Amino acid sequence: MSIEEILHEAIQGEIESYELYTNAIELVKQEHVKETLRELAQEELGHKAALERMAASPGSVRRGVKRLQRTPIQDYRIGDHLVVKPLGPDSTFQDVCIFASRKEQQSYELYRDLAEENEGEVRALFEAMAKDELRHKNLVEGWYEEVIYQDF
Repeated sequence: MSIEEILHEAIQGEIESYELYTNAIELVKQEHVKETLRELAQEELGHKAALERMAASPGSVRRGVKRLQRTPIQDYRIGDHLVVKPLGPDSTFQDVCIFASRKEQQSYELYRDLAEENEGEVRALFEAMAKDELRHKNLVEGWYEEVIYQDF
């Protein structure tokens, strides 16, 4: 795959994630859960916009990759062992966070695996994209932790 094809596929993935979260807003009842889903949808639009900037300017791909390579990211694995439930009318804030954490983990693993299968600029791009998905996973897991531990 070329860099352009990779970016196009990644943009499509962000659109699908955005639609997943916006469609889920209609499913849930609790307003604070709806707000979390809106925030997640906006995060996906942010990813999409960054990928579109990269696609429009080949030089920005290198800059974006270098920026992400410099950013330290650690996977805290908070959501890795939690039970994921399908989103529905009775979904709680925690359910949404666990669902989103797992989704981001799957995206991270996809890009990580694609990086391992490639070389050069393509590999670097996939590694950067994987790192960005891990950053997003950490954001969602941070929200989860704030709610779980706010009563302690």
